[in-house]
Amino acid sequence: MRTTPLGTTGEEVSSICLGPMIFGTEVDRETSFALLDRYYEAGGRFLDTANNYATWIEGYDEPRSEPLLGDWLDERGVREEMFIATKLGFNYGETPQSLAPEVVEQEIAGSLDRLGIDQIDLLYAHVDDFDTPQEETMRAFQRAIDAGKVRHLGASNFLGWRLARANRIAEEQGLTPYQCVQPRFSYYVPNRGAEFGGQVKGTDELLSYATHDELTVLPYSPTLGGCYGREDRGIPEGYVNTENRVKRDIVDNIADEKGLNGNQIALAWLLDRDQPTVPVIGVSTREQLDQNLAALDVEFTADERRRLDSVERMGIFPWRD
Repeated sequence: MRTTPLGTTGEEVSSICLGPMIFGTEVDRETSFALLDRYYEAGGRFLDTANNYATWIEGYDEPRSEPLLGDWLDERGVREEMFIATKLGFNYGETPQSLAPEVVEQEIAGSLDRLGIDQIDLLYAHVDDFDTPQEETMRAFQRAIDAGKVRHLGASNFLGWRLARANRIAEEQGLTPYQCVQPRFSYYVPNRGAEFGGQVKGTDELLSYATHDELTVLPYSPTLGGCYGREDRGIPEGYVNTENRVKRDIVDNIADEKGLNGNQIALAWLLDRDQPTVPVIGVSTREQLDQNLAALDVEFTADERRRLDSVERMGIFPWRD
């Protein structure tokens, strides 16, 4: 497993991160453990969960992903080898959607308990909170860092200007900044105005800011539910446009030429970006996991990369070339 820098922390993380969002709910315990074992055997050391996973699934009112990961870490005795990320900010049960200091403190304690660990390696603000002053949130995170409960900070589902503002506050007040950003980001570019619930899309503004300030990008839904490699899926709603139809054909052609799955091409394209990029994959079968991990071995020729980048793409500045 290759590694990728995490912002300016000086740390390296696995180049593909495993997101066990539905482990313990839609994916049973035995299968979840087998998938975690396989990821570990492949050299993967980066796991990404959240305090509310997956409480929206019928019949599961309490978080199940964090406790399952905690059990796996304990039973396998690999805590010191793994880089554990979790998130807070979204609502679940009686917990409000908030980044207020009291909620931050409460949810850090809850995640540490459910995971059975003493320190969170990477804590994300899962969603922005426009009602709580950003300074209060950043100071609450800093108190957790000073107490040894958290090591690094990330932001998920943030607009570019809000992320930049939070990090400017951190810089001016000597607080720990966000070192990475986790948006909804894939090879297909979403339509203007497309809505994905509380999920914030990767945009030119967000990606260019991340490049400028050396933040690592961790795309979630990097294969958009596996749509690149399945003829029955098609282009997802919110992405149907002429550019993405052309992109689909390019992916299909290159996949055929290389004897690969289209999802592997989409993941390899993310991994091949100049900007440090770590796709967060979600899987429910060994076959899916092995196919995704195989993207690490994909190499593009100059012509293949030109073809992939020949259609509208984000995070570039053609007027500066």
